[in-house]
Amino acid sequence: MTRHHDAADRKRQVGDALMEVVAERGLTRTTLRQVADTAGVSVGLVQRYFTNKNELLRFGFDYVYQRTRDRINQVPQEPPIREVVLGLGEAILPLDPQRRRETNVFLAFVHATLNDPDLADTHQRAATELVDGLQRALEAARRNGELKADVDTHLEALTLVALLDGLVLDGMATKHLFPEETLRSLLHRHVDRLFRD
Repeated sequence: MTRHHDAADRKRQVGDALMEVVAERGLTRTTLRQVADTAGVSVGLVQRYFTNKNELLRFGFDYVYQRTRDRINQVPQEPPIREVVLGLGEAILPLDPQRRRETNVFLAFVHATLNDPDLADTHQRAATELVDGLQRALEAARRNGELKADVDTHLEALTLVALLDGLVLDGMATKHLFPEETLRSLLHRHVDRLFRD
């Protein structure tokens, strides 16, 4: 294995451990030692890649987003576009135990963006990327006749992101009202209305 692959694998290992620790303890109570112990490596090895906790947390925020991007990239892009939009939405929602854990970490990081300009910049870039991707999908749907010609694709993309953000938060904070099947049903209901009107 090359050094580059070894470094990438080690960073993934540390990223997975970071997500586990943050999910259990939150950001403020996460330490380099806990992450190292969870990863099964020395603190020195973690510090080889991340000199301090702030660097580790910035990497962690990118890591959470990359896992979501990886799911989004697996969504088939062929028409009907309605199915593409549903697939993109479902890739973001906490619909299984692994994604619930990732979402728990994501929400901890999002809270930190309120006071951390670097994390805020990462979040804003990712949110813009999502809006742009949904807008492109809706424009394709409008071109092939799945949506009416006068649909404002930018506004609808923003609406979808706002809906997804609300479903993510409610699916984690009030799961008794928003279990997984309800999250999926509400997303489908909104997309059905968008593509039917």
